[in-house]
Amino acid sequence: MRLSPALFSIFLLTPAQLLNAATNTESYQGDCRVIDGTIVCTSLVDQLSTLAPEEKGLALYQVTDQKHGPLMGYGSPGYGDSQSRFTAVVKNKDGFESVREVHLKYFENTPDGNMRLITFDKPRDLKRHALLTISHKQGQDEQWVFEPDTKQVKRILSNNAFTPFSGTEINFEDISSQDVDKYDYKFLKNDTLNDTPHYVVNRFPKDKYSGYSRLETWISRDTYLVTRVDYYDKQEKLLKTLSMDDYKKYEGKYWRANFMSMKNYQTGRTTELTWSEYRFNTGLEANDFSLSSLRNSN
Repeated sequence: MRLSPALFSIFLLTPAQLLNAATNTESYQGDCRVIDGTIVCTSLVDQLSTLAPEEKGLALYQVTDQKHGPLMGYGSPGYGDSQSRFTAVVKNKDGFESVREVHLKYFENTPDGNMRLITFDKPRDLKRHALLTISHKQGQDEQWVFEPDTKQVKRILSNNAFTPFSGTEINFEDISSQDVDKYDYKFLKNDTLNDTPHYVVNRFPKDKYSGYSRLETWISRDTYLVTRVDYYDKQEKLLKTLSMDDYKKYEGKYWRANFMSMKNYQTGRTTELTWSEYRFNTGLEANDFSLSSLRNSN
């Protein structure tokens, strides 16, 4: 029997190289170890089946975070810095629409957290209004807003984080960091969404100022991408749903949702975000995310 060059090359790999190849394939979902020169793998499904609901929920979200990073525009980790745009269409219950155009800058400031600068381009009355978020894996995020009319920079206090952001159905808490350690977890169920199997995990905010009792988070079993989040208020009533769709992989490794919709059931309002112009490793630095840069954002 003749072996193809690609197949023959497999036999030249050391056990460590084989292990690395096995665990770095994108479709891989589990744990592999080399035992006496043999690769032994257990699937993630097998590992999860032995865990309590709290441990299972945490484990699932850890996998999601490691593969794809936080939500709301950050996406897959390892991007260094990136820039993008979105158009926000805000619809009230009577069908009236208003449009906002925004550009964003991101900086991956590991290991402590990330930084994000959001600047409005349109409409005219919001032009150059900006929001700077400096996230921390432990403790409160820092959020600062710049109002060009008054030329003032104001800090958003934790007890005001539930305030809607610029008239949308997205509040300051939603665009703060979603780091793993800021929540408790509990696996809820296996379910299907849009004909795709999902894990459903409840996340419980640890922050006493959070406006939510829990976030019911839908994670695709195929990709570990979050496709939906149901937000419940402090009275355990469904407040709103964030849906994420049209995921695409950029530069072969960065997953981003190109469309998001936040529907508020209690107000009847909806905010739709259409993302575009993703760029990565653009040369941004930490000093591009200072209070001075917030004032000068354009």
